[in-house]
Amino acid sequence: MRIARNIFLLLLLWACETDTSTLDTGEISLLETITSASVIFTHSNPSLDTFFQTPSLAYISGYFYFEDTLAEDVIFGLDIEHFEGVDNPLRFEGADWMALAGFTRTGILWFPIGSPENLEGIPTPTDRWEIRDFEVDLQPFTWYKMTITCDFDSLQFVSVSLQGGDVDKTLSLSGFPLEYPNYAAFDKPTLTGYTFALRGLEFSPENTPGFDVYFDDIEMGIYTGTEFVRIKEDGFENQQTVGDIPINAVPIPLADIDENLWYLENEAAKLEITNTVQRSGTASLKCSADLEQ
Repeated sequence: MRIARNIFLLLLLWACETDTSTLDTGEISLLETITSASVIFTHSNPSLDTFFQTPSLAYISGYFYFEDTLAEDVIFGLDIEHFEGVDNPLRFEGADWMALAGFTRTGILWFPIGSPENLEGIPTPTDRWEIRDFEVDLQPFTWYKMTITCDFDSLQFVSVSLQGGDVDKTLSLSGFPLEYPNYAAFDKPTLTGYTFALRGLEFSPENTPGFDVYFDDIEMGIYTGTEFVRIKEDGFENQQTVGDIPINAVPIPLADIDENLWYLENEAAKLEITNTVQRSGTASLKCSADLEQ
């Protein structure tokens, strides 16, 4: 039997930010949950000028890889979000529209959906989840390409696709609303892309080893009315470490953020640029779901 029910309960513990409360086992201190997530910003591509005024379809794709020791309770995936900014928002000041989805190695897909309050400009906790069984067992030592497509006009998911090994499958998510989970105090609109690995102490009380998922060749794009246009691609070759988002003022000036760099999405994230495993180029990003404080 697959572990979808347990995963659903685990997800209820996570509100898109790492819970930094800890459990003292007597020997080590463990986090209640960890979301090791990276984030990259993109806003200066000329194609985005029109998109930010009249949003459309968008996607994020990327490759993930894990070893045979990865624990079955670790959840990993991608996310693309549209921040409206605070200076001249399209709908609501600081709105953050999120299209996030992730897998376990047993092929369980999960994704959070929005609430009616979001369409009134009210952010809500990430506590409404949909879970689907992709009916595949993902294999270790294999690069899989994951693609999330969403519609930032209708504020709905479109689909999630997975290719790699003997898997080539797309699941329609049409009609599921995007969530507005956070007030994002950036001055201008931007698209953001994310990789993540997630774990909760509830289902790994001993923090069983098998923490790491590798990501490479991330791509983001938008629909221009006639075709999809790639607006960002990155293989983690532009940096050696992942640091904090530079926040020098509020609203946060996007001009202070380097669009060619990945940043820590939260302070507890455990990220490493590594040349041990890579799909292309010389590097990949390791996201570790290790709960140890």
